[in-house]
Amino acid sequence: MPMSRDEKIEKVQRLLTAHKKTKEALEAEPVTREWHPGTDIARKWTVITAAYSGLEQTIKYLLAEENNHSIAELIAFREGKKYVYRTHDGARLFSRLTEPTQDVVRDFYGRFQSLHTYITVETVDEFLNVVSGADGIGYERWRYTLIEEKELPRNSPEGLVAIWDVCVQIAEERVWNKPLVMPEEALKSELLMKLNHLGRKVSRDRQDAGEPFQSIAHEIRGWAWRTGHPLNAFAGVLWHFSRYEEHGQDDVSEWLSDALTRWVRGVIASPATAGATSLRTFAERAQGNTPDGQGLRWDRNANRFEAVPWSMESRHQDALPPEAVVIGDPTEGGTPLRTLWQAVRRSGHHVLENRGFDGPANEDSWFCTLELRAEGESGGRPILTIWQKRSEDPSLFSMVEQWPREAMDEHLRRWIEVAQRIGEMRAR
Repeated sequence: MPMSRDEKIEKVQRLLTAHKKTKEALEAEPVTREWHPGTDIARKWTVITAAYSGLEQTIKYLLAEENNHSIAELIAFREGKKYVYRTHDGARLFSRLTEPTQDVVRDFYGRFQSLHTYITVETVDEFLNVVSGADGIGYERWRYTLIEEKELPRNSPEGLVAIWDVCVQIAEERVWNKPLVMPEEALKSELLMKLNHLGRKVSRDRQDAGEPFQSIAHEIRGWAWRTGHPLNAFAGVLWHFSRYEEHGQDDVSEWLSDALTRWVRGVIASPATAGATSLRTFAERAQGNTPDGQGLRWDRNANRFEAVPWSMESRHQDALPPEAVVIGDPTEGGTPLRTLWQAVRRSGHHVLENRGFDGPANEDSWFCTLELRAEGESGGRPILTIWQKRSEDPSLFSMVEQWPREAMDEHLRRWIEVAQRIGEMRAR
């Protein structure tokens, strides 16, 4: 006997609430890794065990709904002597969903994973196979890991909660005809809502200061889409601000310029960028703070996030050039050597960058992470290069000057002198 509409509503509401609370717990936890592996496991235990169970129950609900069964009938269903659905094996349960349902989950996960590339498993089928473990014992292993010493399958609380998210959304869609929201749409809406709110605030503040009231809602929409997608516009602002401490957007009104400055400062300082949120991952990748690339963009044709490639090819060597000197970053936090970017901008030159540390696993290898090149008549000629090790103190760098210092712009000379003094003090 199929579930009545009232039964469906009750079950979906429970699943929805449980998912919401679990996601809130996940995102409220700062992204850290404990030195003690057992503590790290224990910190993740609450969310992972809840997500295992919530995802399992949501898939079982969808299976009952698709097969016109009650939950009791689904659990009692047998093929021969085997109770098919009396299992905690998420991968096996997922394989029993109809193909169109599986395809929606696959598409959602593919978009999510293209942003969260630290989850290296690229398909939902493989992810569920991995976290379910051999013979589907992944959930039991995690459930009892606080006191039992058994090998755990690899897992990601963010990945589990994301798959649970789309499964709950599918259930909601079938009960209330609520449109399913893909990961990039949720992120786009969140960021646009923040900017529109600040746009209204800027208009009110300027009116209070005696200027004529002006709504910039239409300008915000035009600006957001002129790069092809709002996420690309937002990523560009984050990248530019992380290096130059300004939004870098031309041809915008003073009102929108003010709103964008408030927006980017608010995003970077937001508590949400410290937790396990898509906003955090988007902001970090957009600023080039991961090995993936120097920025991030949304490909509307592929429906995937993709890295903006580094502007410089990977360069590494076993030893530093003998003329290298140790320097220190005058500022802490944000993009490494941000003040160098600012000095270069005033000098009229440009910076090439590669902080991917893509090369031999040898910890003694040195990587060229930045190269300053000249513009104008000397275009293409390197002025200086910055070198780092993977394991090196992130506040210390090695610099090789390739121009005589007296031939450099005064802003650049001043920056080098300060950076050298800081390097000497920190290296003591």
